[in-house]
Amino acid sequence: MIRGTAPATVAGGGPTGVPGEETLDYRDLFDAMAVPKIVLDPDLVVLDANRSYTELLGMPVGTLVGQTLVDVLAMIPGGPPPVPHVMEAIGRCLRTGMPEVVEPTRWDLPDPRTGETGARYWMFLVLPVTHAGVGAVRAVVVRVEEVDAADVDGGTTPERMSWHSTVARMRAAAAAERDAAVTLQTSVLAPPPQVPGASVDVRYQPANRIARVGGDWYDVVLRESGQAVLVVGDVAGHDVDAAAAMTHLKGVVRTVAVEDEGGPAEVLDRAERAAAALRLDAFAAVTAAVVDPPAPDGTRRVTWARAGSLPPLVRRADGDADLLVERPGRLFGLLLPKARPESTLVLDPGDSLLLFTDGLVERRGELLSDSLEHLRQDVEQVVDLRLERLSDCVLARSTPIRGADDVALVALQVDGGAADEPRAVGTMTG
Repeated sequence: MIRGTAPATVAGGGPTGVPGEETLDYRDLFDAMAVPKIVLDPDLVVLDANRSYTELLGMPVGTLVGQTLVDVLAMIPGGPPPVPHVMEAIGRCLRTGMPEVVEPTRWDLPDPRTGETGARYWMFLVLPVTHAGVGAVRAVVVRVEEVDAADVDGGTTPERMSWHSTVARMRAAAAAERDAAVTLQTSVLAPPPQVPGASVDVRYQPANRIARVGGDWYDVVLRESGQAVLVVGDVAGHDVDAAAAMTHLKGVVRTVAVEDEGGPAEVLDRAERAAAALRLDAFAAVTAAVVDPPAPDGTRRVTWARAGSLPPLVRRADGDADLLVERPGRLFGLLLPKARPESTLVLDPGDSLLLFTDGLVERRGELLSDSLEHLRQDVEQVVDLRLERLSDCVLARSTPIRGADDVALVALQVDGGAADEPRAVGTMTG
């Protein structure tokens, strides 16, 4: 049920100034709305309904709360069965986080004035309720408004044309937003190049299910020297603004990485100075790793640097996994004079290296060190050492709350062990 109070405000944001009226009861506000509204959880269980909705159905709110929408409709004497396209619209809103508008639909409810059941028409607006700061849908509000049957049945009236044009505009705008976001995501987070002598897998899972883009990114760059530069980064936020900042920063880091033969710390330092010169004020957590060409025995030296990011993880061919926690560096964007430290390791044939953003492991109420240890244990428990299966299992086991945060992952496996042929894989889920 909707409960609680909050300071009452006016347009300027200050108190109302009405003596004795310092708070606003949201139950009173909800019930004062003239248009019927019902609140459903992701399982279509009724969480609340306003007075207009309960009067429409002729049932008290206590009878509705805790029942599924299908059960509520079944309780209406002579009431209608669930209308498939309305239920589908609710389901789409839950999946995508996008509002849904349903054109005038016949739903033969008894008229409360006469008690007779006849042709009545309704428009439905389904609105998502998301968790603050993330894109996961926690509930939907279904707004039900009756429209005049004469206008619906009477041909192309100006009112009907207005309904249809409004619905068409909202649907077109939503489709255009989704298409633009997917185009942006596809262009920025493209599949990686093949790295000779190794397999590479990249994954991106957005938190924002509306725009499907956010502040996390991955990148794989090949240098003329034969080195491969692996990057994961995380700009704060899960919206189009974060995606725009991410796009700029990724471009800067990529340009420096491909043109500069320096190590990962130098790449991050130079990219940070270039971003500041371009007035890109975003802060980011970034990990960069430079993978050398294979030595005669098939091993590869890896040098990595961290800019406020989480430690990489190495999975050895024998199944052991370790977090590379040595010497973290400052957050990207702080422009501190001290150089970032670097660390090195050697990957043997069959070994795998994973770089990831914090959305993979962070859990509310759990220490980050514990979450990282859970990830390490999960990686050790993976039996199938093929790189893409390793990435699949890591995402499936470790992502704490789907949609709570963006996740970017880059994994590299040295050939000669579980990976038979070089290959590059890219996947966006969510």
